[in-house]
Amino acid sequence: MHPLIDLAKQTCYRGSDINARLIEPTSGKDSDEFIAAANALVHDLEHYPHAFVLACILDTSVAADVAWTIPLRVKEALGTFDINQLYAVKLEHYVELFSGERKWHRYPARSAKFFYEGVKRIVENEQMKGNASVMWEGKPSSQEIVLRFMEFKGCGFKIANMAPNLLYRYFGVEFSDYRFFDIAPDVHTTRVFSRLGLTPATSNAEAAKIYTICSARELNPEFPGIVDSVCWKAGRTYCSPSNPKCEECPLKAFCKHFQKQKEAMEE
Repeated sequence: MHPLIDLAKQTCYRGSDINARLIEPTSGKDSDEFIAAANALVHDLEHYPHAFVLACILDTSVAADVAWTIPLRVKEALGTFDINQLYAVKLEHYVELFSGERKWHRYPARSAKFFYEGVKRIVENEQMKGNASVMWEGKPSSQEIVLRFMEFKGCGFKIANMAPNLLYRYFGVEFSDYRFFDIAPDVHTTRVFSRLGLTPATSNAEAAKIYTICSARELNPEFPGIVDSVCWKAGRTYCSPSNPKCEECPLKAFCKHFQKQKEAMEE
């Protein structure tokens, strides 16, 4: 077993992050109270499971602490986050809210439409009928839940694999299998895989994503995406494109990049 898989299995099991926050502030623009309230909303699967789903859909082209605070911004603006009340709001009003003086997203009009279409799907879908938690109830297969997320407009491969992985770790949601939960390939995970020596170095971003997905599948076929959190956190916190904090990184013991740097210094 590769040491990356061993580390991931020790730290990223079902319910491993159940007491952790989904939103870690990085910009410093919002108060601690606001971030706490935003965390509480997206964590409340009992009353607002759609908050989690809609936040996932918006988690693209912006930092996570931007995307995951939008449900609370909507709730504050409308005075409610009841799914039926959200359904009654026109697309034009969502675009207006998202595009205010302080834009809620890098692409406000597009993300407002994704939010609007997401609400519509949750309410109008014959299975959900307004209850988004139906998506993951009853231990669906990994393939089923990934495809269910991909049916939302704006939700691509990366988010469709990230979302059930979050449900597994942060909420202890159980699935019948985990074979189709891939690593969510982004700038952090692909860089870490390359520096660990698990994928070839390439300047082609799309090729890097494919290499990373295939390598993760080969390392742990029964649950390729189990390494996602470990690699994403390492990439975001330590493994920066320049001046990485290799000495502090939890992956340094089996990192080819670190070993090369260390050998170069010893020569």
